[in-house]
Amino acid sequence: MPQLDTTVYLTQYRWTLLVLFLLFFLLVFFVLPTIKVNWLIRKSVIKSKAVLGGDLELIKEVVLIWRHVLR
Repeated sequence: MPQLDTTVYLTQYRWTLLVLFLLFFLLVFFVLPTIKVNWLIRKSVIKSKAVLGGDLELIKEVVLIWRHVLR
C-alpha cells in the first residue's frame, strides 16, 4: 500500500505543504480583498441610509471606496 510506504513520506509532505501554501496565498490575495470591498460597500450603504438618508452621499462614498481599491 503506497500510504504506508515510508519512502514517499517526504514527497507527500512537500506536496501537501505546497498545495496548502498556494491555497493560503490565493485566499489572502484574491478572495479576502474581494470580501473586504463588498463589506465596506455594504457598510457605507447601510450607514448612509440610516444616518444621512441621501443618495448623493451614498454614491460619493461608494466611489471613494472603489478608488481606494483600484490603487
